[in-house]
Amino acid sequence: MLRKVYEDKDRQEDAIRVSTLDWTIVPPTVLNDNRRAVKAVTDLSGVHGGTIARPYVAEFVVHQLTADTWLRKAPVITSL
Repeated sequence: MLRKVYEDKDRQEDAIRVSTLDWTIVPPTVLNDNRRAVKAVTDLSGVHGGTIARPYVAEFVVHQLTADTWLRKAPVITSL
């Protein structure tokens, strides 16, 4: 059912990845309102779903505006 949605997402991310602009793709896990410690990973082995509080996603994205920690990467962010 979501095949076309994911194909479109992949096309969008591919266009971003080949761009000469600075970028960070931030796909969160399932959004909720529970505040717990957060981790960002690019190696998805050992990550099976997960959740993250909405304010943490916003904080992470805003922080990336002035940091280059995840520049040209696509870390998944999730709660521990």
